[in-house]
Amino acid sequence: MFCLSKKYIILIVVSIVICKSSLLFAEGFSSEIGIKSNYSSGMSSSNVNYRLFTKLLYSISFFKSQIMGTFIGNEQITDGLGNFRTINAGQGLVKAQCNLGDLLELGGNYSQSKGGMSYVAYNYGLFGSLYINQITFDIDYSYNTKKYDYNGFININEHYFAGSFSYECNDNVDYELEYNYKANEFEELSYTYSVNRGRAGMSIYSNNSIYMGGVTLGKDSGDYYIIGGDFGFSVRFKDTIKLIALYALDYYNAPSVTTSTGTGGGHGGQSGTEYGYKGMNPYMRSDLIGKSFFCHSINVSLSFIF
Repeated sequence: MFCLSKKYIILIVVSIVICKSSLLFAEGFSSEIGIKSNYSSGMSSSNVNYRLFTKLLYSISFFKSQIMGTFIGNEQITDGLGNFRTINAGQGLVKAQCNLGDLLELGGNYSQSKGGMSYVAYNYGLFGSLYINQITFDIDYSYNTKKYDYNGFININEHYFAGSFSYECNDNVDYELEYNYKANEFEELSYTYSVNRGRAGMSIYSNNSIYMGGVTLGKDSGDYYIIGGDFGFSVRFKDTIKLIALYALDYYNAPSVTTSTGTGGGHGGQSGTEYGYKGMNPYMRSDLIGKSFFCHSINVSLSFIF
């Protein structure tokens, strides 16, 4: 594990040198290096993962592009039956975006990841933004495939869609409404877990900082209602250091189980306590089946821009 980490750290350092050198002769280029970390608890086993990344960015008036390399440490994976392990992985990403005047932005991205336990993932994404006076419409779609060996190979196909509307009240305050949908198909287990969420939020801008917060309401395919909230901030120091922090809290309200055959609340098995009913949450510990619970996440990112 140490050798794998060392290899990717060396790769990131070399990439930084290349990125920094390119700035000496290429106008429009910039680079960024940083670390992201996430702590999560409540739903699955408590876990802290991290990402070391470096980016090379190119930007002109109507076009932006990005190449990014990332080492992913302590990433949590599941067998879909309430068991979890962690792996390390490396990821490469390319991204491009075109600006059609001040009205429309369109772009796409592609990434590939490889890591321990024969982990392989491919991600394809499309996104766009429409600007009409003080109103912005955003749309985002991605398709992700994952495969890894967890007591036998597991294949996961993931679809994600998000659409949002934001209104610029003034130079300092934005209001936002968002809907997102996520579906994870576990091929070997022959079921798909999906989540629908809505969010209402607000962002406050002040000099080089942004403060944001919001509330969410949703429901998953296991008939759990989800009520939550989030708040965070983003701060830039002298245009070279960027710090982002975000905390999110969700409450999963369990469905009522009214029959011993598991027909109530979408549960299968005996009284809804067996793991493996259709539409279950594959990222939830097996001891939480049929129970309500809180889950927490803390995300922190620190990066340096050259």
